[in-house]
Amino acid sequence: MSSVFQGLISAAGRIKNGAAPITQYFRGLPLNAAGEVVSGAGPVTRFDQGIPFNAAGAIVGIQAANPSDYGPGATPYGPNGELGIAALAAPVSVFFQGVPYDANGLLCVAQLVGAAVIVSKDFTLTSAQVSISTVGYRLSPLSGTLAPDNTYAGGTADLILAQDNDTFYVSTGTNTPFPGIAGNLAVQVGVFQGPTRIVATWDGFDRYLGSAPGIYNYMVSKIGQTIALRLSGAPP
Repeated sequence: MSSVFQGLISAAGRIKNGAAPITQYFRGLPLNAAGEVVSGAGPVTRFDQGIPFNAAGAIVGIQAANPSDYGPGATPYGPNGELGIAALAAPVSVFFQGVPYDANGLLCVAQLVGAAVIVSKDFTLTSAQVSISTVGYRLSPLSGTLAPDNTYAGGTADLILAQDNDTFYVSTGTNTPFPGIAGNLAVQVGVFQGPTRIVATWDGFDRYLGSAPGIYNYMVSKIGQTIALRLSGAPP
């Protein structure tokens, strides 16, 4: 939980963080000789108190426009469980349990050590009834539209569909994961934002698969209308 960062705030009101080596620990957090929380690159290999760590024991964060998910104590996460980190230019908007957040609910840190920038792209989706049980966009044969195109993260999204069991999936043209991201795919579509956005996991075969209560009926209600769609993922 993000409250473990209490007492590790700089004079500028941001979480004091820096690079390895780790020389000490505080509340289970790795600190360097300067008393900064040690940050490092992903992937996440374990969680402790809701905080993600890599194999070297450093905390893993990712720069994002907004969180992909939230955990206990208002902890913001990226699509693979990374801590959601604000850009350095983003000012502190609020303190919660003594921890600084920007206006979008991301943690404010002093340095962007090891925090990769999330890979995002915004689309405009116009849904169609693709089959008796699916609604959304299909490239071939074409149903619905996706603008400005269907490319993302070095690949193509050939299917973006909600099923009548409230699953939601994104399939690539090659039936392999998008090469420009690693791990899960965060999907914001229409009103499914913030805590209701969809975090989809690669199913090992041909698609990113997630679920959200009400997504099918919502997509049906938007047939023929344009809605905003954003795909986001962590870089490799």
